[in-house]
Amino acid sequence: MKKLTKLLALGLFSTVTATSYACDESCMREQVKSEKNIEFPSYLTWEYCEGLRHDFITTDMQNLQSYSTTRFNTRYKGPIKNIVQLIDQRKDWLGECDTYFSATKDQRIFNDKKTTDAIFKQMDNVKEELVDVINGARYSSENGDETVAVVGEKFEALFQLVDNHNNLMHLRGSYVYQ
Repeated sequence: MKKLTKLLALGLFSTVTATSYACDESCMREQVKSEKNIEFPSYLTWEYCEGLRHDFITTDMQNLQSYSTTRFNTRYKGPIKNIVQLIDQRKDWLGECDTYFSATKDQRIFNDKKTTDAIFKQMDNVKEELVDVINGARYSSENGDETVAVVGEKFEALFQLVDNHNNLMHLRGSYVYQ
């Protein structure tokens, strides 16, 4: 009887300690709210942010590559403005998720601070270049107008950063994106 009581007490103790140390997303959200006085919108979840990152790495990058290589033309300002808005919007969304991840998950949206900052900086570089084109900036050489090539280099640097990050995550087994 004494052994049964000890066994029952041990089982109860291990259950209580296991649940007290386990902290899921809602628990982390509450800790951040109480400790740092930061309240996040209800739509922000780990799943939402991971889906947003997935869409950015796959769909958005494919769309931007298609636009930059086949449809980019400096004569048409409307599509360029749309791309600027897309980049702005995605950076805002990803930035919000990055803040949420770093507060609740001790992680960054693109795995670490260096990679996340580099991708965000390159998004800003592409956006600034496109805004300059909208405002009339042109790059010329003896070969003629080089604006498309210069903007293409900015896009290519962004694609390379995102692709390098995606490949590294594949190697680590973190992402399984097609």
